[in-house]
Amino acid sequence: MRIGVVSDIHANLVALEAVLADLGPVDALWVCGDTVGYGPDPSDVLALLVERKATLVAGNHDRAVATGEDLELFNPPAAAAAKMHQRWLSAAERDMLAALPRTLETSDVTLCHGSLRDPLWEYVTNPKSAAASLALAKTSHCCAGHTHVPSLFRAGSEPQPGRVGYEMPYPLAPRAFLNPGSVGQPRDGDPRAAYAVIDLGAATVTFHRSTYRFGETQRRIRDRGLPAIFADRLSFGL
Repeated sequence: MRIGVVSDIHANLVALEAVLADLGPVDALWVCGDTVGYGPDPSDVLALLVERKATLVAGNHDRAVATGEDLELFNPPAAAAAKMHQRWLSAAERDMLAALPRTLETSDVTLCHGSLRDPLWEYVTNPKSAAASLALAKTSHCCAGHTHVPSLFRAGSEPQPGRVGYEMPYPLAPRAFLNPGSVGQPRDGDPRAAYAVIDLGAATVTFHRSTYRFGETQRRIRDRGLPAIFADRLSFGL
C-alpha cells in the first residue's frame, strides 16, 4: 500500500498541484493539517483534496479559520490571513474544517498536526519530543507537520538525526515519528514543495521535493491582498 503524506499546504494550490502530479497514483493521501492559512487559494485547495478523497486532520490554522480558535496566539500577518480566509470560505467549507479531528489512527499510523501531547501547537524538532508522542501512540508510527521541515525520528537506544535526504527509502522500524515538510510554505531553506511517500508493505518512508511555479503563487498572494511576507518568503523557503 503506497500512501502520499503531505502537510502545511497553506492554500498554495500551485504547489499542491505540482506535488500531486509528481506523486502519481497512490492508495491513500494523508494531510497532516494546515490546509489553509497564509496562501491565496483556500477554497480550491479544499476542493482538490475532497476530489482526491484525502484524509485530513486539523492544524492550528485550520481551527483558527474555521472557528477563530487561538487567533490571539498568531502573529499579526498570520492572524490577518486567517481572518481573510474566514471571509473567503463558505459556511460549508468552514464547517468542514471545524469538523476535522485533531488526531486520527489509520493503518497503524497516528496522524496529527503538532504532536500527540498537543495536536495543534507543539513543534516536534528533536528525538525527545518525538519519543514523547510515540509513548502516547497506540499505533507503531506517527505522522505530523507544523514545523514546515521534513524530518524523521526513529525509536531506539541511540538518538537518531531528524533531518532527511531525498529519493531514498528509510525504514520505519521499530517505531517512527515523521514529518513530510510543507507543501505550501517550506521553512528549511529549500523553496521546493515537500512531501513523503509511505510504503506500508516495505515499511519504509521516502521523502521528496517538487519544483513548482512559486512566482505564480506570489502573484496570487499579492493580488488577493494578503500580507506580503507570505509571498516574499516563498523565494527562499524560509
